[in-house]
Amino acid sequence: MNTPPPALGPLLAVVLDALTTGTRARGGPLPPGGPEAVAARLREAVGAILPEKGDANALHTLTRALTEGSADPTHPHCTAHLHCPPLPEAVAADLATNTLNQSLDSWDQSPAASTLESLLTRQLAALTFPPAAAADTAAPAAGATEATSATAAQAAGAAEATAAQAAEAESADTAVQTAGSRAAGAARAGAGGAPRARVGEPTPTVTPSHGTAPHAPGTHTDGTDTDGTHTDGTDPGDTAPDALVTTGGTESNQLALLLAREAHPGTRLIHGANAHHSLPRAAWLLGMPDPVVVPAPAGTLDPAALDEALTHLPGPHLVAATAGTTDAGLIDPLPEIARLCEQHHARLHIDAAYGGGLLFSDRHRPKLAGLASAATVTLDLHKLGWQPIAAGILAVRDPHDLAALHHRADYLNADDDTEAGIPDLLGRSLRTTRRADALKIAVTLKTLGRTGIGSLVDQVCARAEEFAEMIDHHPRFELYDRPTISTVLFRPRTATDDTVAAVRRTLLTDGRAVLGRARLDGRLWLKATLLNPHTGTGDLAALLHLVEGTTPR
Repeated sequence: MNTPPPALGPLLAVVLDALTTGTRARGGPLPPGGPEAVAARLREAVGAILPEKGDANALHTLTRALTEGSADPTHPHCTAHLHCPPLPEAVAADLATNTLNQSLDSWDQSPAASTLESLLTRQLAALTFPPAAAADTAAPAAGATEATSATAAQAAGAAEATAAQAAEAESADTAVQTAGSRAAGAARAGAGGAPRARVGEPTPTVTPSHGTAPHAPGTHTDGTDTDGTHTDGTDPGDTAPDALVTTGGTESNQLALLLAREAHPGTRLIHGANAHHSLPRAAWLLGMPDPVVVPAPAGTLDPAALDEALTHLPGPHLVAATAGTTDAGLIDPLPEIARLCEQHHARLHIDAAYGGGLLFSDRHRPKLAGLASAATVTLDLHKLGWQPIAAGILAVRDPHDLAALHHRADYLNADDDTEAGIPDLLGRSLRTTRRADALKIAVTLKTLGRTGIGSLVDQVCARAEEFAEMIDHHPRFELYDRPTISTVLFRPRTATDDTVAAVRRTLLTDGRAVLGRARLDGRLWLKATLLNPHTGTGDLAALLHLVEGTTPR
C-alpha cells in the first residue's frame, strides 16, 4: 500500500498527542508502582491485542499507554544506563527510514541508501583511524602484529587534523552551534578497584580448527573474484579504513571477534576483568578457545598482567581493551596496551561503545590516544551520539578483513549481476534484512557537524564533573572518584550495601529517579550516567536530594 508523506500527517498528529498525554500521565522519569503495577495498567489500557473487529483509536491508545509506562531518557533524573535522549533530527530521520522501508541486503532494495551508508561508514572510519595514523599502522605481513608503533601523541595529533578536515567539509549553513558550557577541565582518569581476577592456570594449546567463511564459486577466500576484483565492486587496492553499521556494541564486538578468528584461525581472546560481558559471550558463540581474563585492579586493564599473559600463553591472540567501561566509564591505558600488542604480535580490538563519542570533542579526544592502533573499534552512537536505538558501528582499519563476511545468495548478489556492476551488499553484515539506519546518523552529523556533536559531549562531561563536585562536598555522601567520561558513582556515606540497593529500588518503585548500580572496590555504588545535555545544576541538586531523603538515617 502506498503511504505518501501527506497520508502520515494526521497520524503523526495522533502520535504526538499520545506522546504528550502519556508523558503527562507518567509525571516522572519512570512509571510508579513497580513491575506488577506497570504491567497491570498496560494490560487494562490495551485490552485485546487481536480483537475480532479493529479499533480506529488503537494508534493513540497503545502509544499513550506505552508512553505512560516507559522510562524517559529525556528526564534529567533518568540516569541509570547508557540510554540517551535521542536528538529530534535523528528521530525525524528515522521516520523517513521507516516510511521508505529500504533493506540493505541488495542494491535493488536500497539504491541510494546503500551509497549513503558507504559515505557514512567511510567518514566514521576516517574519524576513528585518521589518515596519518592509518599509514603508520599499515597491515603487516601475515602473522605480524596489527598494532601500531605510532606514539600516543602522533595518534592524537592525527585525529585532530582529520577532525578539522571533516569539520571544514561540512556546509556552513547546516552546522548548528549548540549552547552550553564546556568542562572546567579535562576529567582525570578514574581509579579504584575492581575485584582482582587471576590470569589462571596453564591453558591447553589453542586448536586452530574453525575454518574460513564460505565463499562462492569463482571467488577466492580473500573476497575477490578470480579476475582479481572485489566481489562487492570495490578496488582491491583500496586500503582506506572502513566500517559496518550494526545494531550496537554487542553485535560490533561479535563481528570483531569473527574477523579476528577468520584472519588468524585458533585466535584466543584476552580481555580485562572490566570488559563488557558481550566479549566472552561472543567467543563462546563463535566456538573460540576459552577467553583469558587478566586483572583490572584499578578498574582498568593491568598492562603488567597482560604482558604476562601474552608472554606465557600460546597464540594467536586477540586483546580486547575498553574505552569507557559500563560500570564507571573508565578507559584502559590504550597506548601501553597497543605497545604490548605490537611487541607480542597480537591483534588489538578496542570496545569504545561508550567512550568512542569523545572522538567528536576537541577537549576530550586526547583521552582516546592509542585508539587508532586497533585492528577494529566498536562505536555505539545511541550512547554518546544521541541516536535512536539502534546505531552501532564497527570500524575496521584494514578493509580486506571484511572479505571474511563475503557470502553468495543468487537472488541477492548473483555473479553475473556483480560482474555487470550492481553493488554486492551481502558482505556488509551477518544479517540479511537491514534497515537504513545510516540515515539518522548521517542527518545528525550533517546537521550538527563535528564541533556541534563535540559540544554536546563537552556538556555532559561537564555536568558529570559538576555532579561529582557536588557529591564530594556533601557530608552525607561518598564519591567513588572523579569521572573519566560522564559516569559518576556515589553512595550514602554510612549506608550498607543492602541499604544502597534498597534506596535505588525505592526510587524506581516510586518513579522518582532511575539510578544504576555498580559493584567496585568490593562495595555497591549508585551510578548516575549523565547523557542529557539539557540537565542543569538544579536537576543534579534535586537528584541528590531525592537520594538523601530516601536513605534511612
